[in-house]
Amino acid sequence: MIATISPAADNYEETLSTLRYADRAKRIVNHAVVNEDPNAKVIRELREEVEKLREQLSQAEAMKAPELKEKLEESEKLIKELTVTWEEKLRKTEEIAQERQRQLESMGISLETSGIKVGDDKCYLVNLNADPALNELLVYYLKDHTRVGADTSQDIQLFGIGIQPEHCEIDIASDGEVTLTPKENARSCVNGALVCSATQLWHGDRILWGNNHFFRINLPKRKRRDWLKDFEKETSPAEHDLDAASEASSEPDYNYEFAQMEVIMKTLNSNDPVQNVVQALEKQYLEEKRSALEEQRLMYERELEQLRQQLSPERQPPSGGPDRLSYSSQTAQQKVTQWAEERDELFRQSLAKLREQLVKANTLVREANFLAEEMSKLTDYQVTLQIPATNLSANRKRGAIVSEPAIQVRRKGKSTQVWTIEKLENKLIDMRDLYQEWKENVPEAKRLYGKRGDPFYEAQENHNLIGVANVFLECLFCDVKLQYAVPIISQQGEVAGRLHVEVMRVTGAVPERVVEDDSSENSSESGSLEVVDGSGEIIHRVKKLTCRVKIKEATGLPLSLSNFVFCQYTFWDQCESAVAAPVVDPDVPSPQSKDAQYTVTFSHCKDYVVNVTEEFLEFISDGALAIEVWGHRCAGNGSSVWEVDSLHAKTRTLHDRWNEVTRRIEMWISILELNELGEYAAVELHQAKDVNTGGVFQLRQGHSRRVQVTVKPVQHSGTLPLMVEAILSVSIGCVTARSTKLQRGLDSYQRDDEDGDDMDSYQEEDLNCVRERWSDALIKRREYLDEQIKKVSNKKDKTEDDVEREARLVEQWVGLTEERNAVLVPAPGSGIPGAPADWIPPSGMETHIPVLFLDLNADDLSANEQLVGPHASGVNSILPKEHGSQFFYLPIIKHSDDEVSATASWDSSVHDSVHLNRVTPQNERIYLIVKTTVQLSHPAAMELVLRKRIAANIYNKQSFTQSLKRRISLKNIFYSCGVTYEIVSNIPKATEEIEDRETLALLAARSENEGTSDGETYIEKYTRGVLQVENILSLERLRQAVTVKEALSTRARHIRRSLSTPNVHNVSSSRPDLSGFDEDDKVCIYGHCWVTSRIQALENITGIYTF
Repeated sequence: MIATISPAADNYEETLSTLRYADRAKRIVNHAVVNEDPNAKVIRELREEVEKLREQLSQAEAMKAPELKEKLEESEKLIKELTVTWEEKLRKTEEIAQERQRQLESMGISLETSGIKVGDDKCYLVNLNADPALNELLVYYLKDHTRVGADTSQDIQLFGIGIQPEHCEIDIASDGEVTLTPKENARSCVNGALVCSATQLWHGDRILWGNNHFFRINLPKRKRRDWLKDFEKETSPAEHDLDAASEASSEPDYNYEFAQMEVIMKTLNSNDPVQNVVQALEKQYLEEKRSALEEQRLMYERELEQLRQQLSPERQPPSGGPDRLSYSSQTAQQKVTQWAEERDELFRQSLAKLREQLVKANTLVREANFLAEEMSKLTDYQVTLQIPATNLSANRKRGAIVSEPAIQVRRKGKSTQVWTIEKLENKLIDMRDLYQEWKENVPEAKRLYGKRGDPFYEAQENHNLIGVANVFLECLFCDVKLQYAVPIISQQGEVAGRLHVEVMRVTGAVPERVVEDDSSENSSESGSLEVVDGSGEIIHRVKKLTCRVKIKEATGLPLSLSNFVFCQYTFWDQCESAVAAPVVDPDVPSPQSKDAQYTVTFSHCKDYVVNVTEEFLEFISDGALAIEVWGHRCAGNGSSVWEVDSLHAKTRTLHDRWNEVTRRIEMWISILELNELGEYAAVELHQAKDVNTGGVFQLRQGHSRRVQVTVKPVQHSGTLPLMVEAILSVSIGCVTARSTKLQRGLDSYQRDDEDGDDMDSYQEEDLNCVRERWSDALIKRREYLDEQIKKVSNKKDKTEDDVEREARLVEQWVGLTEERNAVLVPAPGSGIPGAPADWIPPSGMETHIPVLFLDLNADDLSANEQLVGPHASGVNSILPKEHGSQFFYLPIIKHSDDEVSATASWDSSVHDSVHLNRVTPQNERIYLIVKTTVQLSHPAAMELVLRKRIAANIYNKQSFTQSLKRRISLKNIFYSCGVTYEIVSNIPKATEEIEDRETLALLAARSENEGTSDGETYIEKYTRGVLQVENILSLERLRQAVTVKEALSTRARHIRRSLSTPNVHNVSSSRPDLSGFDEDDKVCIYGHCWVTSRIQALENITGIYTF
């Protein structure tokens, strides 16, 4: 090879490349190969080897080596095969195929290269497979008596999950009828329906054996005969052949997907509890849709009517007015229609998704049950429904399905577990691998599942969702701190405890709406952020808001899930979730099994800075902060199947139930008289041991009087959203005189010491009604429990479910006995209406607490009728000696702006009673009843009648000695008396439920749908309870809104007090009260700034310090 190179620098790269190539070319080595046919070469080498072996044999005639003979025979055989012609090879292949075909036909299988070979006069089975390449590939010809099973002696041998050694038999009668007879415990389905006895088969029927062996039976003769029998009467014989051909061509194609869906849908429609839940959800949605559309229509009509009334004739345009109104009406109607269509579409999508999940869940559960039964794992899988965590939040989309399918895992002697569909799907992969190893008899030590754990049941569970607490953020609008115990709603729609939280606004302001062009000078002070460009000019201002979320503690949690409880939530647009870990205190003892509830303390406090946008305003107005509460199962709280659920049922104590439907309100009464300065001042109230009305009003004879009534709810006395809007009327009457020596009192409250010798404001009319309703509900539950216990006890062969059911019923019956005792004799301080008073009332307040029953709807706290006028609550709750007495309505002079209070003028002469016109004797008491009608805005717009018995003493003029004693005495002087009412809205829903929600879920999941005493099935009761989540959230929003309004009113009263001028006539402290203050401290006390000279002037006038 000649290569040209150049010494020039410009050709350096080309020269170097040429030299590299030349160096590589020197290393090339050529190997000469003979151009010979590979087959000829092999033959030549074999011949050489044969010759070599023959030489070796001839040299060693005495030595006979078997291995040499084998090699020789193999070599000769290979030579013979290589020398065979292609024609001979083809002939041998055809002979083998024919022999294989004969053997398959003897086994009942017919195959061809083009597909299935169908015999016109034979009955056969065709396989159905999900793989199109394997679908309809196998044909099993049926004999007169065909046996199907996994044993080798069966005519048709099948292997897989759910196939018994002897599974079923197929018989063909002489008249052509085909009958399938399944064996015991052998799953056989015909057209999707499970068959347990002899079933007649027809042409085209789909058959399922075991878990996944689908076949279609073909009966040509039977179909042709049936067709002729059906059509002979209607068609002529000449048309038979044409119709038969068209019938054959139009025969439906039943593939694998059709057969599988048919089995699933038949399973769902065969009285399946989950399918009933879906139907109940659909029915509930349609009802809600109709009511919502009607309500929306009425609202738009009212708005249009208001617009028409607001438009005066002068301001209406001369033309186009009616057109505009009609256009507005059309626009409103379009909005309603669009909203309805969107909600319908969302519901249809949710329902389709739920059905799809149900089909998938049933398929997975069926396979898991087959695997568990085959391997004797004593584990049962069932499809049930539960509420997902996203649907327990108030932020969920309206119209979506509330529940989702879940898998209930039950193992004998273990607690019940609930898996998601995705979890079971992952577990099934391990189950199949384990089943395959089990079928192959792999030793226990070498199985892979031993390293990963048992896939059929989790020995150690991860954390479980206790429930979701929804904190509504409307308090951020009002700039008040929301301190509230939010109920934790479990996935069964029950309250599983309470989460004590605080939400407040730290900095910034929340406007009613966001204005884009906001150039307020105070924007920076309210927490705004200026966005500037590169030149430093302000583009726009983004308002900032800082709010604080504090989680204090969780109370009333079920003990079974109280191991390492933590909270998790995501605030508004935060990317990461915040986790609130519990405070671990080694000094606090761990929960014991004897306790039914547990309290967990948190120290979580976090500030969030958010941009105030329209979306954020909509979120805090309509949405809520959903806080998920998670927990782990405690060791020792799952040893039995029903222990966890029984502990969970105990978490709802009677106090918790009644606390949600009760609230206390106070009614204070003061009597005002004209004093020497011409002003109305409150008269004194003297305390007396023989008076239970709070004291005795000291009234001067012949003076003009006024009655002041104040009504206010009691803080922390219940979670019933109760708000008093106004006082409508005040009346007084029932003048009664009682002698303290000659007559015994008419106290309606039965005291233990029987020393009551005076009347008060106690009555038991509504309390008896509450107890009667409560007793009726308990009697109904007792009859139901007795019936169920008797039914389970009389069973001869009790299953594990029956034993579990009986244990649950007995425990519920014991708890019912304790509740019945609480009805008759409630414990002091138990929170049950009618419990003996266990408190120290403030001065002037009656000791005993009467009950008023509102009888509202338990679902939404709505009134069944208009509770106004003669139908108002409390009208019939009369006091002793009130019946038949005359009452006089007092004209209301003024209402208070600070609180719900009214002052009415009272002319005692209208009673025409000698007891009010004369001076009261020394051993006599004058009693009157003040009846007040108040307007409630919450929980329902209704009227409520309150009564208070007062005692009075008429005197002419205080003597100098009595006046001096009163001034010298250090006792406090009181001016009002009151009574505390306990308002009960309704009987708790948990009391009216025949069984707890967990038990109803189990009964519904087991298809135990026989009717109860009230005609409802278990699944209907469970569905109705699950659908109450929306009502729980609505009531909770109302409760928190009432809490915010009460906090606002309390703050407003404090502000007015701090800005009001002191009254020198209302003395609340004496001279020694300020002895410890310096002169500088006297200038500003209790938020009032006063000049020292003003204090001294007041001191000279009254002889005391007044503020």
